[in-house]
Amino acid sequence: MLDIKWIRENPKALVEALKKRSWSAEAAQSTVDDLIAADEARREHLTELQTRQERRNAASKEIGNAMRSGDAALAERLKAEVGEIKAFIQNGEARERELDKALNDALAVLPNVPFDDVPVGKDEHDNVVKRIVGKVPTRPNWVKEHFEIGEALGMMDFERAAKLSGSRFTVLKSQLARMERALGQFMLDLHTTEHGYEEIQPPLMVRYETMFGTGQLPKFENDLFKTEKSRRREDIGQK
Repeated sequence: MLDIKWIRENPKALVEALKKRSWSAEAAQSTVDDLIAADEARREHLTELQTRQERRNAASKEIGNAMRSGDAALAERLKAEVGEIKAFIQNGEARERELDKALNDALAVLPNVPFDDVPVGKDEHDNVVKRIVGKVPTRPNWVKEHFEIGEALGMMDFERAAKLSGSRFTVLKSQLARMERALGQFMLDLHTTEHGYEEIQPPLMVRYETMFGTGQLPKFENDLFKTEKSRRREDIGQK
């Protein structure tokens, strides 16, 4: 998540960064303007809330002084004022939470700012080749795609997968299924025994905050696996 302080101090930089991410100039400028306005509204509200809290504390002390001096009328007026301030603060704290949430939700959907040397382009055709390792082989006409080979060997079943899960899935069978399992095991063994990684088996379901902290939410909320009882934000999880 981008720092709102950085956005306040560098609004033009964020606009240009969003334009590099294929945002229109109008959308980028409008988004930055809305963020800054939301932050200003939040800060103004916090200032007012702090001012009222200071006045409440001061008035509470004045009540004691009025009571000691025998000025009951002043004490009652001050008590009434403190009561009004307490009500304002109670409502103001709820409003503060609303403003915080609105700002954080807006910040959460912003993309990262690309480095200055990242080329600007509409699609992969505008990518810049930094270097080529090895020699790119020429693909002969007789070479088949991996899925053609898998189907010919009877180890990839797209028709059955479509019935189970929809299009763009496949069922791996026999030696090919075993190969995929072995490759995953090989990767884990290699990195944990030779590259210093520690193997972790996390829970299959996690809380909303976990998904948010790892960058999966809110962007991918509609693509997550959820249990039927996961109605609240904090219950959303992913396998």
